[in-house]
Amino acid sequence: MSDCVKLENLAKFLSENSDKRVMVTFHSIGDMDSISSAFGLTKILKRASIRAPDFITSNAQFALEQAGIVLDDIGKGFVDDAELIVMVDVNNFGDCGPFEKRLGSSGAKILIIDHHVSSGIEGALVFDSEDYNSTAGIVYDLLKYIGIAVDVQTAEILAMGIYSDSAEFRNANARSFIQLGELLKIAGLNLQQLLEKLSKIASVEARERTIDELFGAETVIINGRLFVKGATSMHAAIAADDAIKVGADVALFFSESEKEVSFSARCRPTLDAEMHMHLGKIMKLLAPIIGGSGGGHPCAAGAYGPKKDGLEAFINAFAETVFGGKK
Repeated sequence: MSDCVKLENLAKFLSENSDKRVMVTFHSIGDMDSISSAFGLTKILKRASIRAPDFITSNAQFALEQAGIVLDDIGKGFVDDAELIVMVDVNNFGDCGPFEKRLGSSGAKILIIDHHVSSGIEGALVFDSEDYNSTAGIVYDLLKYIGIAVDVQTAEILAMGIYSDSAEFRNANARSFIQLGELLKIAGLNLQQLLEKLSKIASVEARERTIDELFGAETVIINGRLFVKGATSMHAAIAADDAIKVGADVALFFSESEKEVSFSARCRPTLDAEMHMHLGKIMKLLAPIIGGSGGGHPCAAGAYGPKKDGLEAFINAFAETVFGGKK
């Protein structure tokens, strides 16, 4: 059985293990919350190495660059000699893509820090409080509890993590606003400045193309829910996010490169609970159709793979899985 702990016990455990060889990792297709949480923990764990199972989102890459983070600091390979493995923003091996089997066979102690309730991993130490809207918020409270002064850069990226997982504050609670206010003060930013660091303002031509693609997307009502799907020449995640903002309940967009097809799925916050679905699990389940991998959160997830001839089959399977029937 896993061992669930309180924040004060978690802080004590991290402090006692601060000099050990540690690998900090997160779910497949890492987002801003997972990345900022990982970097925040390196302020406690002095010998920690951040390792991505595959890659991080383009939005997270841009935001980190804006904060002055060197992306080369995020490694790709598994740390075989780690004494402790800390999994942030994920609570199972299955969502860790290429790291899944390595995590299962590692002899290192496993620590899970997540803002979603965990089903547990045998022998793991777990902190999984849903009092937080983000894992970055948990890490910020850990730093404060231990007494580590939060520097400007760390404040900036933790604020990014908290905001990015709030679904534009729709998932936020009182703690979220308090933490964000404190971090903005430390970073010397206002909210608009933070938002500009989180999302690059594209060229006029790129914005025109994105709007054309969004309005050219296919819309269909299934079981009383508005489903929007389509192709984009840019980042599928941006189109999917924008579709939700203008009223879609569920959105699925894809983009193609010479080597692969990439899908991004989104749903309106709270709809995952209402419909008893988890987009991350759905994208992972369907990824073999395009010969790749997938994963993510309940309301935001992605999948990618080289089999572009599986594109239509993937879209149909997604609709069938989410709504119970093709459309």
